[in-house]
This record gives sequence, structure tokens and C-alpha cells, in this order.
Amino acid sequence: MDISIRPATQADLETIRRITVNAYAEAGYIDDEYAYNHILTGVEANEKFAALLVAELDGEVVGSVFLTRAGGEYSDVAHDGELEFRMLAVDPAVQRRGIGRRLVQAVLERARGDAGTTGVVLTTGPGMVDQHSLYESLGFTRIPQRDFFLTNDFALHVYTIAL
Repeated sequence: MDISIRPATQADLETIRRITVNAYAEAGYIDDEYAYNHILTGVEANEKFAALLVAELDGEVVGSVFLTRAGGEYSDVAHDGELEFRMLAVDPAVQRRGIGRRLVQAVLERARGDAGTTGVVLTTGPGMVDQHSLYESLGFTRIPQRDFFLTNDFALHVYTIAL
């Protein structure tokens, strides 16, 4: 099993949309098949603040992660100096093979390679227990005081790691 990570290309976007929607829908996190398309289609127009990485398994795109910075159109919780990642998704057909872990490691490698980056931050749903375990195993810590409220009674959990 050969997992490689690379920047996404325009040709990858449709596959990324499909994987993201399938992964989130199958896990029960969304019920709207277009929930993330508006973000994914804006990547090229926002290169200053955003990037998109894909994971390939034996040459086939099977996962992705979206990166943004404070002040970017798609940033929810990043502070100055932080790299924020969102929409980590792995094709349900190949989950539990280390692809999500490898994508997060690629985010950390990218952040560590940028002298201006002091940390990495993400949001995750309160019920995403497996994801919480992944992030914690890589050194992320939950910071409840930074939780991101989508409504008055529902907040996404914020996890950070200092570099």
C-alpha cells in the first residue's frame, strides 16, 4: 500500500467533492450532498489563504484536506500564525488504512516548513470520536474556550497543536 500526498489539481476537484460528501454523509455528519462544494470550488481564487492536498493510494485519489490561514474566506478559527485545516475526508471504501493520519501528518509537515507558522488548528464535531482520537494521538489538544458555535446550542470542538 503506497500512500502519497500532493497538492490537488483542477482535475481532482470532482473526485474530492465526491469523496468529501460520501465520507461525511456515510458517517452521518451531513445530509446535504452539496454541503462543501462552495468551499471546494473557491480554492483557486483564494490561493493566498487556501490550499488543498490529496492523498493517493496506489495512484488513485482517495482523500483530501483543505488548508487555510487566519483572515482567509474559509477560515473559521485560525489566529494569526496558525494554519487551519478543514474537511479532512477519506473515501469510505479505504478508511482505516492510515490515509487520514498521513494527511494530517502532511499538514503538520507543511506547517513546520513555514517559518511564520506557530501552530495548527482545526474544528471537529462533538460526535467525531474516532477523529478526536486521531488528532490527540498526533499531539493536538482540545481547547474548549475556542469552540466554534454554529448555533447557540451547537459548537464544533477546536483542537490545536503548537509548533
